[in-house]
Amino acid sequence: MIKSHTPDRLSFFIVILFYTATLLVGYFFIKGHTIVNTVEDSKKKKLVHVVLVQFKETIQSQELQKIIDAAYGLQAIPGVRTLNFSQNVSPEGLGKGYTHALSMKFDSSTDRDSIYLPHPIHQKFVELFVPFTESVLVYDYWE
Repeated sequence: MIKSHTPDRLSFFIVILFYTATLLVGYFFIKGHTIVNTVEDSKKKKLVHVVLVQFKETIQSQELQKIIDAAYGLQAIPGVRTLNFSQNVSPEGLGKGYTHALSMKFDSSTDRDSIYLPHPIHQKFVELFVPFTESVLVYDYWE
């Protein structure tokens, strides 16, 4: 006796129908929607704000800790995407007296210039920070 191939043909037809319907739905209903691409967003250039600091030799550990805490408080300012405050660990000996660095990233120069710089939290940080510094170097660049 010969078996019929009808179930195989029916299965094949259902699979083709399913994929065709999926393509049509995708083309007609989803093509107009904007899909947020986080990989693409991460490729956008960021403005990096770097502050190199040479503290006065007379700074006490409690004063430095207050400055570090206040530096991390800058993250509360809208527009600050990332922030790091760290000590120079380079073995090259080319730090020219700069012992610490504050770095942060912004999405735009407007975020830095119009939001961050005049913000009261930043202004209060500057008032706390500057009296304990010997020298400060600020350098901004796009990455």
